[in-house]
This record gives sequence, structure tokens and C-alpha cells, in this order.
Amino acid sequence: MGKLCDIKLSVGDLAVSLKGHDTGRLYVVIAEISADFVLVCDGDKRLVDNPKQKRRKHLKYLTHVDANDNISIKKAVEEQNAKRR
Repeated sequence: MGKLCDIKLSVGDLAVSLKGHDTGRLYVVIAEISADFVLVCDGDKRLVDNPKQKRRKHLKYLTHVDANDNISIKKAVEEQNAKRR
């Protein structure tokens, strides 16, 4: 397996934060900024209107979701949290 930064996250991917004060928080990738950065939101604290910039290497891919708004994103995150328990 390659380095973590070799893993390509795309729009709509659900990922968990590996580093920072938000470690363990689930996010949905809503935009790709560059080869190193993506914009993420969780539908709760980080909404689509105010996404968080995060390094790709600080995120771990979980699955792909179809989410277009805060309600869909929040629902997808809650469903993934239920599966993790």
C-alpha cells in the first residue's frame, strides 16, 4: 500500500479525520482545492456554507455518499456513526 497522501479523495467521499483537534470526526469531501487539500463538511458544525480546509493525508477514506446539502450530509454522517458502533 502507498503513502497516505497517495490516496485520492474525491467529491462525495466520506472520510474520518486522523489529525488535529477534530480527530475522529466524520466529514464529507465537498471540493478538491489542490493535490494536498480538500474542503470538508459534516452537516453539523461545519456546513456547506462554511467548509473546513483539510490536508488529504490527515483524512482516511471510508466510503462514497451522495450528498448535496447539509441535511443529506448530516444523515450520511449519522448513518456511518451508527455502523461504527
